[in-house]
Amino acid sequence: MHKITVGICDDDIKWGEKAKKLIQNYGKKTGTVIEVLSFRGRKDLENYLGEPMEVLFMDISLKDESGIDLASEISTRWKRCQIVYLSNYIYYATEVYRTPHIYFVLKEQFEERIGDVFLKVFHELEQTRPALVFSVIGNKEISFAPEDILYFERNKRITYIYTVWGTYEMWSKLDEIMKILPGTDFVRCHNSYIVYLPAVKEMMKGYFILKDGSKIMISRSHARSVKEAFMKWALTQIS
Repeated sequence: MHKITVGICDDDIKWGEKAKKLIQNYGKKTGTVIEVLSFRGRKDLENYLGEPMEVLFMDISLKDESGIDLASEISTRWKRCQIVYLSNYIYYATEVYRTPHIYFVLKEQFEERIGDVFLKVFHELEQTRPALVFSVIGNKEISFAPEDILYFERNKRITYIYTVWGTYEMWSKLDEIMKILPGTDFVRCHNSYIVYLPAVKEMMKGYFILKDGSKIMISRSHARSVKEAFMKWALTQIS
């Protein structure tokens, strides 16, 4: 279960409360534990002494200053805090690229876009997790970044890890492996396969074609969940 802390920085108290309820309702629907903190502006953020937030929803048009400038300072203070910009005005959409951020949302569209926003948030959080460590045959432990992996294949009693560095063997079953993999980027597409979605070149009916040319089967029993997972992953690639 995901558990994150997010902040909302907006001097419009009424809208801030609305956004807080929308985020909390999203958490309940998706089984995500979300602590939501409210800030009115710079002073509140500077006085905050709690743990760094994973996400800050920043209103661009604060009463006394630019939310973009404030977000730039926040990014320096909390380097892993993701910024989501909010505004009533579409013309700010180009201004936000002056600073790091993961999403820009019009306030009137926030309710309908909240799922897309959090898909992107969770995807970015997963990219900052420590490397994946596997015990391979031969009593050795090898660590990989998720992007090093292409896919896993279970054949008889051995699981093969196909990576950009070569192929490795281990005893662990695919069910066990899925429990430690970032959920957004990896999908179980067959009783014998787990695929790293960013390694996919094309999804066809019944199989994936990977960027290295590998063809990985998608079983009928997994087809629906694979399609849903692929669409969710694709949404994380849209900012």
